Amino acid sequence: MDKKNGFTLGRRQFLALSGTAAAVMAMGGARNVFAASDDEITILTWETYHDDAWVAEWTKNTGIKVKVVRAGSSDEIFAQTQSGAVKADIIYFETGSIPRYKELGLITPIDASKIPNAKNITSGLHYQERATIDGKLFGLPYNWGTQPLMYDETVFTSPPDSWAVLWDKKYQGKVSLFDDAYITFPMIALYVGAANPYNLTDAEFEECIQALRALRPQVRTIARGFDDALQQYAQGEAVVGYCQNINTVYALQSKGKKFNYRFPKEGTPTWIDSAVITPQGQREAVYRFMNDNLSLPWQGRFISTSFNNGVLTEAGGQEAGVPADILAKTNVIDQSKPGFWEKMSIFQSPENIDRRVEIWNDFKAGIL
Repeated sequence: MDKKNGFTLGRRQFLALSGTAAAVMAMGGARNVFAASDDEITILTWETYHDDAWVAEWTKNTGIKVKVVRAGSSDEIFAQTQSGAVKADIIYFETGSIPRYKELGLITPIDASKIPNAKNITSGLHYQERATIDGKLFGLPYNWGTQPLMYDETVFTSPPDSWAVLWDKKYQGKVSLFDDAYITFPMIALYVGAANPYNLTDAEFEECIQALRALRPQVRTIARGFDDALQQYAQGEAVVGYCQNINTVYALQSKGKKFNYRFPKEGTPTWIDSAVITPQGQREAVYRFMNDNLSLPWQGRFISTSFNNGVLTEAGGQEAGVPADILAKTNVIDQSKPGFWEKMSIFQSPENIDRRVEIWNDFKAGIL
């Protein structure tokens, strides 16, 4: 998709737009747990998760160089790791994928005793049970988020409350999806009423295939990432869609676009991105980076500048200096509301990811 009129808004630009620079805490005060090292580490992370300026500052403070490789989808992260195209020490991906990586020997257990800042992770994520296999911890959350239904308020007279709106012929050619089989398939499964969107029966797979066939004419262009989705909505190419991250909504609002989001009645896919360590990553420099990433100053800046949820509680966010107006635009406050987690569908390792990817690729190619 062409990027027109220069509307490419990365999360790092939120700081300038929201005027929160004065409220962001400096990383210089982060406690040094491990000795300085001249080591070098490589991380495979998501777009905007590790701003170049933050990494450069951390390198200056520690003497440890960091090579940052950024990806735009879960499928891309897995492919780069499995193929060896990227030889990372730390990988950031959705926690439900941990069993897949572990079975292939791509990741190793984490020594939690070396990451004392894990105490800052909100208990609502229940990460120990989600990231533990055979009694060993394989991941520590870095960020989490919801993937709701987003829509243009100038088009909808009342907020849509069901995923079914994506199939409404009224919006043909105006629906946006993003290119990620792992993340998109659960939404389709929720729409068709699957008993467990992560463990589909053959009959439910067929229902999903039929739903995808019906959805294809609704979608003009599949977004390849955060910026692509912004382009589509900002230029009126899409008026409703599956929201990759609620940051998209606030980025559009900052540009004067009247967009909002809702949690559909069928349930909302919810992801927890964890930091995991590869076999080559079992080094002190790696643990130091992961620990500092979970400090209040680092997480406070991450939330303040990106509108992501990070991993802090509401109290933790306040202590970290996150402005109240920004906390209100995340799910950090929502997480403590009664019934919130019951409405969310937390990603799990699917029954057959290869089958899902094959179906998704056929959908994209128009041959499903």
